[in-house]
Amino acid sequence: MRHPPTWGFLMLLAACEARISGAPDDHGTIDAGSGGDAAAIDAPADGTAMLGPWSAPAKILPASTTAAEDDATLSSNALEMIFAVAGTNGKVLYYSSRASTAVPWTAAVKLPFNGTLSDETPRFSADDKTLYFASDRVLKGNLDIYSVSHPTPDALSWGTPQPITSVNTPATEKWYMPCGTNRYIMVQGTATNGTDFVEGTLGGVAPTAITALNSMQSETGTLVSQDCLTIYFASARMTPQMMYKSHRTSLAAPWSNPAAVVDFPISGGNGNQEDPWMSIDGRTFVFASDAAGVGTKDIYISTR
Repeated sequence: MRHPPTWGFLMLLAACEARISGAPDDHGTIDAGSGGDAAAIDAPADGTAMLGPWSAPAKILPASTTAAEDDATLSSNALEMIFAVAGTNGKVLYYSSRASTAVPWTAAVKLPFNGTLSDETPRFSADDKTLYFASDRVLKGNLDIYSVSHPTPDALSWGTPQPITSVNTPATEKWYMPCGTNRYIMVQGTATNGTDFVEGTLGGVAPTAITALNSMQSETGTLVSQDCLTIYFASARMTPQMMYKSHRTSLAAPWSNPAAVVDFPISGGNGNQEDPWMSIDGRTFVFASDAAGVGTKDIYISTR
């Protein structure tokens, strides 16, 4: 990752509340499908049978080339995808779509609002009509959070990016994720740890560090449920870099000890995993990894 949003697990039975809480198992790891990713945390139990196991991760071809791709995010219906590609001056955002989840993705095209420096870490709003991303288009080396309108689902229907001045500071900000009522969690640069998580309220409470989630290494890849109670992220606290999950029972409650997500092994590789994204129905998981090629990252998808 560069220096140093609704979705979720469909927890289908009321009896699964304990799993929704995000408590780690006896081995300190948690199944990515065991509860807590995004909007499905907010969805009511409906008595449907538990979801099955995840498929083996497969590359999303338009986002897996000889270049380095990461920072993938999908729309809530999993039909639009935006991801970053490493370029000469930083990252560039690309767009791909598909008519249904049963057909291939279209060829990726560069988004029209990219600047001349780095644009990265995209996340859709809950209604898919706004994209939040980080950019250093104003001051090179200092990523800030921008929003851009997206009224219709296509590669060209984008407005002019605007900075979110209430969250931007002289430090690096990226992976901005709104949730709840005017709340947000994002990644912010620090003087000692690279990047850490902070949480705040737009127009209200200034962001504060989430000490229960932060480590002495860089945290990244924010993915937060609509109710602000579950988070997926990536961290360099282990080698290779891994994805983690944490949950809290209320906004005032403490976050659970982050548990490693171990559901997505890549055949023949043991590389880094980062940039998690989960669909609303809990059936699609997307992430970035360099497991299949030394020095280059690709975007992977797993379904169930």
